[in-house]
Amino acid sequence: MHRRDRGDRLTTRVKEKRRTERIEPFVAPCRVAKGRSRLAAYLTDLSLRGGRVHCDAGPPRSGSAVVIEMRIGRQVAHLRLPASVKWVRGAERGGHDFGFTFGRLGREARQALEAVIGNFRRRASEIA
Repeated sequence: MHRRDRGDRLTTRVKEKRRTERIEPFVAPCRVAKGRSRLAAYLTDLSLRGGRVHCDAGPPRSGSAVVIEMRIGRQVAHLRLPASVKWVRGAERGGHDFGFTFGRLGREARQALEAVIGNFRRRASEIA
């Protein structure tokens, strides 16, 4: 859908395709595993269905099956969450960003994600 903005420029509205709310800005260290290789990266947004990662080194290709390894909250053990890379692009400040969707998550992994998203929302509401 096109519309005119206040500067009389033609703009395009992008229809939001996400079905779950993402917490953003969200920055947490993670590793992206593809086979035996591990890539140090940062989660920059997160939802129950997927998220976005920023990395300095070469990212996995679009369509790649990866495992997002992260420690959420105060857990000692890392979560290993299967995911699929949906898109990859260069980041404005260098490095790369890529979006991913989670594969089938087990009950414990899903509960851990729900907890971290809930905690983030609570803290954000306290600030506002």
